[in-house]
Amino acid sequence: MKILTCSNSCPQWTDGQLNPRSAGGLVPMLIALLDEHGGDWIFTSPPGDDLPASVTLAGGVTLHPMGLDEDLRRHHYDTISIQLLLGLLHYMHDTSVEPVFDSRLADAWAGYETVNRLYAQRLTTLSADTADELILINDPHLMLVPEFFTAGKTSRQSKLTYFLGTPWCEPDYFTLLPGHVRTRILESLLTCDTVGFHARRWTDAFAACCARFLPDAVIEGDTVVHRGHRTRLVSSPFPLDVQVLDTMVEEPATASWTQRLTEMADGRRVMVRADRIDLWKNMPRGFAAFEAALERSPELAETTWFLAIGTSPSRASARHLAYQRLTEEAIQRVNDRFGKPGRPVATLLQPGKGRDSRNCVVAALLMSTAAIVNSTYDGLNLFAKEAAYLLDDSASLLLSVNAGIHEQLGPFARAIDPFDIDQSSRVIEAALNTAADGTGPAEKRRALLRSETAEEWLTSVFPS
Repeated sequence: MKILTCSNSCPQWTDGQLNPRSAGGLVPMLIALLDEHGGDWIFTSPPGDDLPASVTLAGGVTLHPMGLDEDLRRHHYDTISIQLLLGLLHYMHDTSVEPVFDSRLADAWAGYETVNRLYAQRLTTLSADTADELILINDPHLMLVPEFFTAGKTSRQSKLTYFLGTPWCEPDYFTLLPGHVRTRILESLLTCDTVGFHARRWTDAFAACCARFLPDAVIEGDTVVHRGHRTRLVSSPFPLDVQVLDTMVEEPATASWTQRLTEMADGRRVMVRADRIDLWKNMPRGFAAFEAALERSPELAETTWFLAIGTSPSRASARHLAYQRLTEEAIQRVNDRFGKPGRPVATLLQPGKGRDSRNCVVAALLMSTAAIVNSTYDGLNLFAKEAAYLLDDSASLLLSVNAGIHEQLGPFARAIDPFDIDQSSRVIEAALNTAADGTGPAEKRRALLRSETAEEWLTSVFPS
């Protein structure tokens, strides 16, 4: 077996070895699979990095960085992948004013096509087209790679899977894209043998878009037949690498963070959230809900500290920066009303990126009474899985019903309606009530998460 994978996301490596940065997500899982089977990984190199065309690592793994000039990166990544496509799939567009498909967006779409074509060309040179070759394409940044890769091929021996780590929107919202664009995306993905998502609801939404916008597509259960090609649809959430988490619990960096956070908590119970500061993470509403809980139960201001651990996107847009300011203003308002000098009731902590930030999250979860995820829409939400594994019996996981992981962890969580501040505030209040129980036996949650493996995930997304 050989794995060929494409992602926009970039791995890290030192001394000939790939380095996982966390206990879950796309990059750590790809590292686990390549460490086991070997193969090739095509990815977008970070801006300013002068990397060679290929890097050979131990275990038969070869990396293939794709260097892009700034104009191409801006068109492909900023304008199309992030602003348009992630905005679409997470229902983030203000449709009164956006998107606008004018000449600027047409130029950006041409850049998106160019990058996808470059990926497909590199993939073609690496593919041996054998029956034991598994090709895995990830990220909404690369949705045209299957079209370009399969163009002109009358047959193919290798197995081709596209996995999307985001949500997928319903057909009515998908009409924000012009007809030729949405058709192009759907037809490209349907050249794959498998299209996968983290949750059944995203799979169903994708199938509904195929049924509505491709008149010649036939939906047969979890299969879409289009122009004679059969594509299997799967929902299979990424596994959590519990061994990495177990190791992180014992690391000196976690102990250091535990000491620091304990001092900041100052004897209070802790409610924690950990997010990249993306628009769909819904941080301002989370703090507004906490504020509403304090209004009803002001004594919580003396007994509770709400800690938000945030990391910035790699290329923060003006909208991201405005969203962070809105979050900071919400925190300031809560502290002005309910905090005391030198003793804030809510804090946004930004420890930076990399392993140390994950040690901070682990330390926070180990000492928390509650962990909250109130995403408006989320493909999975790794933090929720980490919380389900690390929280003890008495602690509560507060989980948005629109997070993809709710399908798996819903029985172990208190449900949050992410748009309803009053409902969210009452769930927060109940979780912080010392008389309240947590959200289920920790050992049952941990047993579920221990049962997942990268190998089983790989088997689920590639047809036998």
